Amino acid sequence: MNIPMNVKTNAKGLTNKTNQMPPAIPSGRGKSTSSVPHGGHAAHAKVSAASESPSSSRQPSRGWTELPSSRLKNVKCADPFASKASEFKTKFGSVFNAGGIPCRLNHGAVNIKLQWSKDPRELDYDPLLIVCAEGLSETQHPYAFAARACFEHMLAAEGSSAKTTPLVPRIIPCLRAALLSPNKNVFAGAVEAATQLSEVVGEAMNPHIHNLVMQMNKKSSDRDLSPKILKAMQTFEEFGGAEALKVIKSKVPTYCSIHI
Repeated sequence: MNIPMNVKTNAKGLTNKTNQMPPAIPSGRGKSTSSVPHGGHAAHAKVSAASESPSSSRQPSRGWTELPSSRLKNVKCADPFASKASEFKTKFGSVFNAGGIPCRLNHGAVNIKLQWSKDPRELDYDPLLIVCAEGLSETQHPYAFAARACFEHMLAAEGSSAKTTPLVPRIIPCLRAALLSPNKNVFAGAVEAATQLSEVVGEAMNPHIHNLVMQMNKKSSDRDLSPKILKAMQTFEEFGGAEALKVIKSKVPTYCSIHI
């Protein structure tokens, strides 16, 4: 039998080609040590290796993991064309929409800020502060943010203590209504508002804190709300004194005084 020169027979009588092309260059990181005899095949192999190499492909850079606007994607927005008082959740929404509160919202690239057209120190707190307290139960944008910000800014203004103290009996029911809300954000906002109110009016809250403490304690097991609730009770005690501690302990026996 005639055997071509480029083919040889092994022990079992099988034939193997001697001048076969070398195996394809494996893809991977780094340079390959395999040689390719023909220039055309070498160029093709280099292109293939470069296209298959993971290191040759550019990975997209890691930028924003969350768009600033996504913070509001789960927040319901109020109807911008609402005009009747019955179309708003609280009185705050209708007053704010009608321009009855001298402020507006500035929507920046990341944050939303409240800008006053009149100094809060010059505002008449009765009934404006009560309207803002009622707005703490709002769940729609922009009223939810505006109500919290207005309430906070007015309490932080110079001379707010003298204006706020006479209004405490009318503010407490608004805070309690917000604490009864099933909305977690509304509850958290009410706890923060009650904390700030205690810092401003002090012992004037003592006759009313039992209504707030009872509602707060119902959600004290929540991991997110528990720190805010504890801070509120500690603030009640700090600014309300021994009488406030007595009320808190009567409603929450497990509460530990800040003076221990």
